[in-house]
Amino acid sequence: MGSQRQIRGDQRIAKTKNMRSANRKILIVTEGEKTEPQYFEGLADLLNAQAVKVIAVRPVGLGKDPLSVVREAERRAKAERAGGDPYDEIWCVVDVDEHASLPTACAEAKRKKLQLAVSSPAFEIWLVWHHENWTAWSTNSELTARLKRNWGFADKNLPPKFPFENYKDAQRRARRCEQIVKPYDPPNPSSSVVELVDQLEKACMVKQPKTGPKASPDNRTARNGRGSR
Repeated sequence: MGSQRQIRGDQRIAKTKNMRSANRKILIVTEGEKTEPQYFEGLADLLNAQAVKVIAVRPVGLGKDPLSVVREAERRAKAERAGGDPYDEIWCVVDVDEHASLPTACAEAKRKKLQLAVSSPAFEIWLVWHHENWTAWSTNSELTARLKRNWGFADKNLPPKFPFENYKDAQRRARRCEQIVKPYDPPNPSSSVVELVDQLEKACMVKQPKTGPKASPDNRTARNGRGSR
């Protein structure tokens, strides 16, 4: 049985009435064009989250910024609402870096009721936490160099054997750090990506509705993608 999950490009996530009751439809709009989409697509595969769509925002003007991410998320949310099948959750994944637009982006996301996953100094800290506990103040360039030197990252691409299965370690390490109170001024290091991953976990924990003839245990395992990992 083919997968009903669509996550790339401008494809729509069509859900039947039964699927609507089983899966939360989640849109993830990211600042990065490679690293973040590759990560969330890979994690959704691991978790078997069937209604997750990841969109990378293209550069605007001189570069990408959090406000562009928020506005792109709202544009896509409106399009889905107009089509009669709105997203249950909309997440904007942004970095602190040196973005002057972050406070404005946070305020606009709050007004539009969009969720923010903010990482300080950048999303790379979340990736490092899949490998080790890192609590020192860092710059984005320092974290990127560490990922390249120790774990084979190159050109903003995840390595082929990235340990998605270590996301629980990343969650624990994120929660041990100082928590984010003001998303426009988070401590370094920190990441509220942990909250987004919590929601992806919940999305895949809802059991699928039973349809068609009863399947054997082996066939059911293969169809649901819940074999051993």
